[in-house]
Amino acid sequence: MKKILYLVIMLSLLLASFIASVKCKHDDVLFLGAKWGVEEVDYIATPGSINVITVYITPTLANGLKDIIAELHLPKPLTGLDGESIVKTSHMEFVPKGQILPLLFKVIVPLNTSEGNYTFRLKIKYTILAPLPEERKWEVEFSLPISGRTYVYTELLAEKLEKGKVQNINFNVVYVGNEPVELNIDFQSDALSILDYEPKAPILTDKPGSFKASAKVYCPPDVQVNGLPITITVTYKTLQASGTYAKTYIIPLARKAEVVFTEVQYTTSGSSVIIRGQLVNVGDYDAKYLTVYAQTLDEGLAVENPTTYLGTLAAGEGTSFLIYASAEKIGKYGLKLSA
Repeated sequence: MKKILYLVIMLSLLLASFIASVKCKHDDVLFLGAKWGVEEVDYIATPGSINVITVYITPTLANGLKDIIAELHLPKPLTGLDGESIVKTSHMEFVPKGQILPLLFKVIVPLNTSEGNYTFRLKIKYTILAPLPEERKWEVEFSLPISGRTYVYTELLAEKLEKGKVQNINFNVVYVGNEPVELNIDFQSDALSILDYEPKAPILTDKPGSFKASAKVYCPPDVQVNGLPITITVTYKTLQASGTYAKTYIIPLARKAEVVFTEVQYTTSGSSVIIRGQLVNVGDYDAKYLTVYAQTLDEGLAVENPTTYLGTLAAGEGTSFLIYASAEKIGKYGLKLSA
């Protein structure tokens, strides 16, 4: 099992070594690669965190090396735990040829660190054993990325409230980050009754993405305002940090399809009467199967088309109609219109 692990590490780290430049007089050491995190765990470095950089090297001399003292020179604004720009470690034991040696350095990534690739310089001193013991130096430069900080935000999907109804208000919860995170969702509202919500279980992910969340609410029937508030709260927790994101949305109230007569005029020619009218849908939904009814209120007036079908009237749109009638004699007549 140990051989297999070394082979996997060797293959993956050789890929990383292409971005490194080696500066040395002797080929006593081979740079295999570097990464954020300890040996067993790959890690994403973000601003405002304390991290470990692991550098992998191996001796190429047949007689190996010993007394290895390593210095990692950090790019600004990174520092070691002591606030200095150089982090040191050592390995004084004998390292035979071909053995992979991980060198670990603890590094602080300040909050003001910008996202991007950063160049590090590793300098080591070591002792060769043959033909005679001799102290030598070797150095290498390599690059590692620093990602932006973890954050979350929410998006309200197009929703409108209906008075006196139970309905769902739907959201997207968006996670931006490259480290494992636990997200917990909650809702609050002083105006709406929150009956249920999803998801109740924590959302677990290790990559950026969006997730659905919804609140089942009851809207009171006697609301007089144009919108009601609801707050979504997302609590997130990573290996390095935790935080809370909250945002209040004002959900507009939808008026059902509502039509009004905006204009009614009539003209006469002899005993004939023509009524011209206009209807407007002032609601937020389509008015379907729209029909105008004309009913006489006085005897002596006959309506030829008491029912006029107008079809569908979209929200905000208007349409015209004509009513034809005839009177038995000159006089004043009442006509009731409804839709």
